[in-house]
Amino acid sequence: MNALADSRQAWQRLSPAARLLVANGLAFNLGFYMMMPFLAQHLGGTLGMAGWAAGLVMGMRVFSQQGLFLLGGTLGDRIGYRPAIIWGCLVRSAGFALLGWAEHLPLLLLAAFLTGFAGALFTPCAQAYLAAECRDATQRQEAFALHNLASEAGMLLGPLAGMLLTGVSYGLTGLVSGGVFLLLTWLQWRVLPGEPPRTRAVTESVWQQWRSLLRNRPFLRFTALASCYSLLFHQLYLAVPAFIHSQPHATWLLGSVFTVTALIGVSLQLPATHLVQQRLGSAGGMGLGLALMGSSYLLLAWLAAWPALAVLGMAVVFSLGSILCYPLFSAHLPYYAGSERLGGYYGFHASSGGCVALLANVGIGAALGEAGSPPPIAVWYGLAIAGFMSGLLLYLQLKTERSSSPPVSRVSP
Repeated sequence: MNALADSRQAWQRLSPAARLLVANGLAFNLGFYMMMPFLAQHLGGTLGMAGWAAGLVMGMRVFSQQGLFLLGGTLGDRIGYRPAIIWGCLVRSAGFALLGWAEHLPLLLLAAFLTGFAGALFTPCAQAYLAAECRDATQRQEAFALHNLASEAGMLLGPLAGMLLTGVSYGLTGLVSGGVFLLLTWLQWRVLPGEPPRTRAVTESVWQQWRSLLRNRPFLRFTALASCYSLLFHQLYLAVPAFIHSQPHATWLLGSVFTVTALIGVSLQLPATHLVQQRLGSAGGMGLGLALMGSSYLLLAWLAAWPALAVLGMAVVFSLGSILCYPLFSAHLPYYAGSERLGGYYGFHASSGGCVALLANVGIGAALGEAGSPPPIAVWYGLAIAGFMSGLLLYLQLKTERSSSPPVSRVSP
């Protein structure tokens, strides 16, 4: 059975609400990636901003999203996932339109905050809604695999659209991107049904909910190990570009990395999910996926004399590992959370990954040395060890959980 038929059958098994949430992944990344890859060039080139100011704007967006995921998810547990998703789309529409139009630092910071907070509100609530809409663990795996496939397609198409629009003006890019999110707002309001089924409404206070979450040790271990994904993924923006820029006449390779990862995600995500379901299991898929992602960086050490082969080989192995494990993290998380508190758990999980990526980038960035020099070989071996050890420990934890009784708060399959 080919990948297209697999995708169609998996799509047909989803509820109407789950289908819309999967389609949101494509539109959300389309609108996001038509703007974000060109923001630094717009701030420093078109607007002539100093480096510190441009970095402040970009940092505000990252901080307001990664730092507020837990708050956004917790808010969704209380006001409902549907209202949170609608407001997230609407706020991001305004934020991106303002980001393309604004020319002064205060307005740019406001726009960056709005776009980040919108993501912090939308993302964990959309994940929680999608998880709650699925009947069992197998359907959750398929749903999040389809969502990842759609997101990869948006990541592939977004920069192409942004390149054409930004060639006219960045303001036009902002209007089109804002229009995409405004259309999404309307679709959620008209099409997305009421709240997904929950066992009961959240009655505990925010602090009680957060304390309960922080006492859930299996969930904390799972989140800590799964956060290695963020550490490994964000090196596509830090260590890998440093390697490419250290090679003569190799700058074209940077765009090829993201093209390869997106194409593999679109074409092989569903076959990878079926491999997990039929042979590897969730524990094997997560463990092997993280190990492959980490080991992919060894190719940059071993094949440094052939930079094109090293980078493209790394991108292929990295992508294969990513499509194995990434959808499984979101699909497995309801194992630890009650169905009425999914938003907070997804929010904490996302914020933890962002914090790990930030701290790792500080350390790895310090180790990279001067611009134009190749990263130390220890960076690649360190990333490989991190991926292998996290994958192994996560595999062992999940195998232990499978053989023991599930947590009391587990969502019933």
